[in-house]
Amino acid sequence: MVALLLAPWLAQAATAVFYQPQTRDREVAVAQWPGWFAQLRARGFDTLVVQWTQYGDAFADPAGHAWLLQRVREARAAGLRVVLGLHSDPAFFQRQEMPATALDDYLRSLARQDAEAARRWAAELGGQDIAGWYLPMEIDDRRWREPEAREVLRDYLALERRQLDRVLARPVFVSTFFAGHMAPAAYAQLVADVRGSGVQAWVQDGAGTARLSRGESAVYLASAMSCDRKGAAGVVYEVFRQTGGDEAFKAEPLDGRDVEVALVQRAPCGGDTAFFELRYLPEMEALRR
Repeated sequence: MVALLLAPWLAQAATAVFYQPQTRDREVAVAQWPGWFAQLRARGFDTLVVQWTQYGDAFADPAGHAWLLQRVREARAAGLRVVLGLHSDPAFFQRQEMPATALDDYLRSLARQDAEAARRWAAELGGQDIAGWYLPMEIDDRRWREPEAREVLRDYLALERRQLDRVLARPVFVSTFFAGHMAPAAYAQLVADVRGSGVQAWVQDGAGTARLSRGESAVYLASAMSCDRKGAAGVVYEVFRQTGGDEAFKAEPLDGRDVEVALVQRAPCGGDTAFFELRYLPEMEALRR
């Protein structure tokens, strides 16, 4: 299989769902969360991917951090493995446009923040409750086309992997998406380069954002998910429909029948299967209010 993770923490391909923490989630009654996590486990999910543990200043305050820490503990109590996202910069997509030298400095600063976050969470949770690390950046097929930028990216990802291994050796994941800016074969090479850094890539299927047609997306996915273990580690299936522009992202859940059809999808080549995102699942309507 493409994504056989050698560490015992995710020894088999995951069936995961992303959770993107938002500050308004703290308004939901805390008593609901354990039941929701139990429902996820009963539905067949075995892994929760927490997209970030800090988004700018969100969840950086003691109360916000404690709230999120408790949700992670409840997910573990429900039998879900947790892949823990680290620090996310809300301005990442603007700042990634910097020239290569400045970009390298910026990415190194992200790595330092990630290592600090990882140390804190590993100390509070213990290693047994962390199945993997997730880097909350997203790798697109436009910014990283040029060799100079690609070299900066590879060095950054390798640095993240080394630093996180020193904190707690677990698989490290990142997601990537395509929008037709590279040919499928060139995009597959980008994914292979990510893999070569020691970080495992999950490719977003693009169904929710609909930048490309289904047929076009299928070509990219097939190329990136080659079964020779040099490609992506898995696929992120989007179970939403984007209704606004990228600058102020807005989306709505799929209709009941459509979401159930989407949720039976599985990554090819025995790869990890992940779905984005928790609040778009039918049982999570209260989280969307």
